Order: sequence, then C-alpha cells, then structure tokens
Amino acid sequence: MTQIAHLRDAIAASQLLNDVQADDGFVVGSVRFHAAGADIHVNVDPELADNPDMDVDALIANTQRFLAMPADQWTALVHDIALEVEEAVEDDEVQEPTDLRNDLRLHSVAVFADAVLLSFVAPKQFPQCWVRAQLCEELLLEDISIDENDGVETIEFKSLDDLLDNLSANNDK
Repeated sequence: MTQIAHLRDAIAASQLLNDVQADDGFVVGSVRFHAAGADIHVNVDPELADNPDMDVDALIANTQRFLAMPADQWTALVHDIALEVEEAVEDDEVQEPTDLRNDLRLHSVAVFADAVLLSFVAPKQFPQCWVRAQLCEELLLEDISIDENDGVETIEFKSLDDLLDNLSANNDK
C-alpha cells in the first residue's frame, strides 16, 4: 500500500471527511465546516517530496483541530484576514466596495502537518482572485496573499533551492 493510500484509509477511518479520495500526492474530501457554515473541500497534503516520513497522526490531528474551530474564533480570524487585506489594498483595486468580512467565502482548505492554507472567494471585491490565508499549527494567521484565479495553481517557494527541489521531484514522476 502506498503512503497516500495509507493516509486516505486513515482519514476515511477517522470520519473527519466525506468522499475521501487519494489524488496525486494528497488526499481530498469534503465536509461541512460548521464554524463558517459552509461545505468545503479539504486537501490533506503530506508534502512527501519534503517529508518522506509522513506523520499520519499529525495530519489527522491538524485536520481535526481546524474542523473543530469554534465559531467565535472563526469570526475573529475572518475579521483579522479582512483587516490585513483592507490595509494592504487600495480602494481603487476593489471591484465593488463592500465589507470584506461579508464578502469572504471559504472555498477550500489545504492541511499540512504544520500549517493550514485557506482559500477564499470574494466575489464582490475580488471576483477574479483567490484570497489565501496561511495559518500556523495553532491556527493563528501567518500570511495572506491575493492571487489571480486564472485556473492555474499558484505555488510560492521560499528559496530558489525549494523551487529546484520541487522541479526535480516533478521530473521524477
């Protein structure tokens, strides 16, 4: 059994996600995220290229910790995300002026062993973009980006070495 198949089976057994499937190096499922009142897609990514010794328990724990987030913590997090975006973006970059807290809609979540990446749509203010927020293991806001929704996944690297490692790993597939 491959590591991804093992992760898929462990997540399915945990019953954290519905319709659990293995897909090209990560596990994906759907769930009702009660704190946001939204049905979302969740990708659990063990980052096997960087972490060949996958920690299934850490991935499940991080998924569980995120999904158990209380509604008041979620509301405060969305407020913090909106505040950061509003401070960074000029009014002329916004499509339709509205309160971003009301416009942000959680679309999907990527769970890693040590972080969570949230992908939001904001159809009124940023109709052609993703608003992405990275949370640390303690689910505190670490970073925000606004990426064009061009149908192509945006991947950021901390260094040239990380980029080269990723390219080498993709050539091996």
